[in-house]
Amino acid sequence: VNKFNTWISAINTRGITNKATEIGDIVISQGFVERFNQELQKLGASKIRVEFIKQVSKGTTKHLLKIANITHDSPKNILSEGETRIISLAAFLADVTGGNDSNPFIFDDPISSLDQLFEEKTISRLIELSQTRQVIIFTHRISLLTQISQLGGENVKIVGIRKESWGTGEIGDTPLNAKNPKKALNTLKNEKLPKARKILEEGSELYYPHAKMLCSDFRILIERIVESNLLADVVQRYRRAINTMGKIDKLAKITKSDCDIIDEFMTKYSCYEHSQPQEAPVEVPAPEEIAQDIDKILSWLNEFEKTF
Repeated sequence: VNKFNTWISAINTRGITNKATEIGDIVISQGFVERFNQELQKLGASKIRVEFIKQVSKGTTKHLLKIANITHDSPKNILSEGETRIISLAAFLADVTGGNDSNPFIFDDPISSLDQLFEEKTISRLIELSQTRQVIIFTHRISLLTQISQLGGENVKIVGIRKESWGTGEIGDTPLNAKNPKKALNTLKNEKLPKARKILEEGSELYYPHAKMLCSDFRILIERIVESNLLADVVQRYRRAINTMGKIDKLAKITKSDCDIIDEFMTKYSCYEHSQPQEAPVEVPAPEEIAQDIDKILSWLNEFEKTF
């Protein structure tokens, strides 16, 4: 009878509740709370004051997030969608960064529903995480891709995923709008242009669409050069913020000749970005002419960068 009473006592609700509370206090420790608040600060949400509330019921311990000093409602009914997402992200990061492991992170459009400040802070935090572990991000937003490329530098590897007739998942090229202009120009010259030249030498009628595509890409890259180089990345078409710190003085170094060469190529290649009249279509340039223009803009770009 004594043994049975001992067994019964060991498995009653109070014993389970006490043990669950003990484990909960270990898992949701003061260290986690400190990491959580640190993550909120890194994500630009330090003004959001939250606290953990412990609830124990029938052997189950729950730790809930509550807005500090508010007792009548839950965070989801007070915070915006973006603020709720930031808190969730902070809690997740505080949880998984508490150990000594270096498991990779995978995020699917982590900046969805975030405003500009939260978006930039989140990207900076993910770049910081990538210094110690692998971070994989899926996104369809060019703005996110552009900012990651700029902040991550050479450590970022971008892989495009295309949609084909058979489905989605074909590995493809990175959009031109997210590429480094100089690298993209060299790819245009050393990889795509030789293919077009070979098509022309074979006498194929396919040279026109290939050359037109090259000219269109060249025009897009000229626009990227205006954003990234000529205007020193002060403004970007896929970025709402205007960055002036450490950059605005570079605009004073732009000369009339710099503007002239940009204007020359923007004018020359603008026609390939528009529909052509069937009665008088614009002839596409020969591969040698395209190569000369690419060399000219690369040469100018190298000299222009030396002034900074």
